[in-house]
Amino acid sequence: MKKRLGESRMTSSGKWTLVAIFAVLLIGTFLGGMNNQNRISDEAKKEVKAADEKKEDVEEKEPEIKSADLKTSTSETIENNLKLYDKNIDKVVVKDKTLIVTYKDSAFWSDNSLMEEYAYDSINLIEDLYPNPNFDLFAFERSTVMTDDDGNENIDTVFKSFYTRDTLDQMNLDNFTDMVLVDRERYFQKADGYWLHPGIFLNVDKKLQEGIRSPINFDNMDEARYNMRDGETNDAIDQPDSVKKEEPIVAEPVQEEATATYDTQTLLSSMYNISQMYDQLSFKIDDLNAMVGTKGDKVTAPLSSLLFTLKEMIDPINKEITTLKQTDVPDELDATTQRLAANQAEMNRLYERLQTQFYSIDMQDYSDAEKLASDIKQNFNAMKKLAQPDISAYTTFIMQYADEQDS
Repeated sequence: MKKRLGESRMTSSGKWTLVAIFAVLLIGTFLGGMNNQNRISDEAKKEVKAADEKKEDVEEKEPEIKSADLKTSTSETIENNLKLYDKNIDKVVVKDKTLIVTYKDSAFWSDNSLMEEYAYDSINLIEDLYPNPNFDLFAFERSTVMTDDDGNENIDTVFKSFYTRDTLDQMNLDNFTDMVLVDRERYFQKADGYWLHPGIFLNVDKKLQEGIRSPINFDNMDEARYNMRDGETNDAIDQPDSVKKEEPIVAEPVQEEATATYDTQTLLSSMYNISQMYDQLSFKIDDLNAMVGTKGDKVTAPLSSLLFTLKEMIDPINKEITTLKQTDVPDELDATTQRLAANQAEMNRLYERLQTQFYSIDMQDYSDAEKLASDIKQNFNAMKKLAQPDISAYTTFIMQYADEQDS
């Protein structure tokens, strides 16, 4: 074979030289990459270490408060300690040996979860605070955003409750806290006093409602050192020495006329519930009535299932009226109760009529949309009148009882 002009032949030694150079380049590239990775890894470690050190500095600045620290807190240190112990606490007020804890307003899923969370949080704090001898009354308040009839939103107190040391001395708090975890109504049943916003109380589960029974513990809504009345300042007050441990005055027996005694707790509870339930029922009737109208030859109305919410509000009123009818009451209250019972019979009749009319809408079984819509509105209007009865006798009785308690 002829060799081309100018072409040189590569010797074996030249080939090995090229292989060596290529190998050196590969090794250099590999080692450089490893160095870069090590450098990046070292930098990442430095950043993590710096972050950990920063975190440790922050944790060192904020002292850790444990439940044991609450047992020895004084009236001067308890507020700061409680706020560090539980981030959901907004403020703490101390008056003598009364401790009033106010929770922050925070997001919640429902009225039910709000009340259940309040009960369980409070009994847990009571368990932590009870061993502290510096306090003899433990009160808890919770506020949240409420909307009034005009659509305005305001922060209102919705729950208040308190336990006294005398009550707690009789309890096994460890076991009772577990019981409250299962049945939250137990917290209110055993409390020395409580007040629950009616707008919240009427919206919680029926089981919780029935367990608590009333949004106010009337027997103990006024405590010597803690006023449970809605809208009041709840300032802790001392009784004058003149009324403390005063020896009874012994006098000659005086013949008095027999006076009737009544189950005041039952009366007050039922009357209050009736007044609040009527208000709620009236609002619901207005809501449903506003949804009734016509569109062409069709009647527009709420779903039949929404009508059932009226029944769920009417039945508890019937139950409370029955309770009053079966209880001894003053004559003026009995007359009002009998009139309400007659009203409820008419309301039940109107409800049945509305049921029939709504069924006609569901089945599209009507010939005159305007007339059917008009009849439905008339029934709703008649029902609303029945939901706004004259219960001034109830109001007077409740106010007289409140005045007697104040005096």
